Amino acid sequence: MSAIWRFYMDQDRRWRWQRLSTDRVVIDESRTAHKQYEGCVADAQNEGYIFHPAQTKLVRAHSR
Repeated sequence: MSAIWRFYMDQDRRWRWQRLSTDRVVIDESRTAHKQYEGCVADAQNEGYIFHPAQTKLVRAHSR
């Protein structure tokens, strides 16, 4: 099943995550708030989140 993972800061400035369906319905969410973003990501990984680093863009020379 495809899912969208959302990481955000709550009103207490703590990190939380949500797993959303492709039509933006909340499927699951963090049960605890995290002071550090990295702790929030680690918690999400325990629930199935897989981190994919951004891919670098290729710079193409313009042909003349």
